[in-house]
Amino acid sequence: MAAAARKLCGEMIARIEKRTIDQRSEERHENLVDCSTLFFRGGVHVVPVVNISTRGAMIVCALEPRIGESVIVRFEGCSPIYASVRWVRDGRVGLSFGTELTIG
Repeated sequence: MAAAARKLCGEMIARIEKRTIDQRSEERHENLVDCSTLFFRGGVHVVPVVNISTRGAMIVCALEPRIGESVIVRFEGCSPIYASVRWVRDGRVGLSFGTELTIG
């Protein structure tokens, strides 16, 4: 399978060098949200949330979305949020929100 095709099917692409710095631009909050509802390919799934930031979240699920695929995520008491899949690894999925959230 070509490298470009692997990027789109959710498979990990080997990192040549080990990451030496944390490239995150915003703080991750753990235990702020227990779970969310994920709307994915016509299905509705309740998934645990590992952490959340103003720009994204890490969820746990057995689903295998493609990198770049669009999903809708809803946290209790909040409006649905459009997100895109940034990465998939070992039963966890990194989501990037379409808009920045206010956490607090």
